[in-house]
Amino acid sequence: MLDSTALPRRTGRVSARPSRAGFVRPCSCAAPRAIDPPPVTYPLTALISDLHSNWPALQVATADARERGAKRFVCLGDVIGYGARPVECLDAVIELCSERATAQGLAPGICLQGNHEYALLGSGEDFNPNARRAIDWTRDELNGAGDRARTHGYWDFLAELEPLRIEEGAMYAHGSPRDPVREYLLPRDARDSLKMQANFARMRALDPTGTALVCFVGHSHVPGIFYEDGRFYRPKSTEGPYDLGVSGVCRAIVNVGSVGQPRDGDPRLSYALFDGRNVSFVRAAYDVAAAQEHIRSTPQLPAYLADRLAVGQ
Repeated sequence: MLDSTALPRRTGRVSARPSRAGFVRPCSCAAPRAIDPPPVTYPLTALISDLHSNWPALQVATADARERGAKRFVCLGDVIGYGARPVECLDAVIELCSERATAQGLAPGICLQGNHEYALLGSGEDFNPNARRAIDWTRDELNGAGDRARTHGYWDFLAELEPLRIEEGAMYAHGSPRDPVREYLLPRDARDSLKMQANFARMRALDPTGTALVCFVGHSHVPGIFYEDGRFYRPKSTEGPYDLGVSGVCRAIVNVGSVGQPRDGDPRLSYALFDGRNVSFVRAAYDVAAAQEHIRSTPQLPAYLADRLAVGQ
């Protein structure tokens, strides 16, 4: 059964700003408790996904995360596609999510390959016409972005991206644990026990048990938490920090939503913060009109891609 009060206790430790969310019930699946690996120490990590070449949104998201104390950035893919500022977004992600992040006082992060990067490196033949037009235009933009060395740098970066990464205690995928490029995890999937069981079965991490307690995903553009016992939590605004309450018998898949093209009816950008145990969801307003104008002033991009930003769809 879907339960909007399924998140564990708020801890008050992650966000620098006070949350508008209230207290919720502790995790009911914490007992019986399997033996878990020792806690992992994470720098406060901003989890961003599905930027989709939306430069105004990415600027706000990264500045907001730094203000809240983020020391590391993980991008779950789809830096490009749909929007009109792929070069600026790629430049920012390279600086934030690679080894170059140390120059900004950040820990090196991660950037994953999304289905739009996958299409960019191959073809968008399975995309709808609007998405395919955006991919074709983006390819031309990157090829004409500057001198030869700069252009090659973009393609080298994109070619090295992987759709899935694991580390001690956590897993990151663009789409889902079992199909990290293409599979969507939507709120209605919480009712599909076979689909969710198959995804939890594919979770793994670099810890003594080899089992990830949490996997972070994007792709669907809809934030939420899927628990292994069938519960689902859908945040409505900026909420947390919450102790995820994960254990060897109750794991979680967390969708962080989309920075550049939210699709849950809320046009505000969405991202998450994670410190190894606690998660916060963040919604923030950005200059939607500017992002729309960037698209509308680019004849190769369909106007529909601008229109949808205003309604969060």
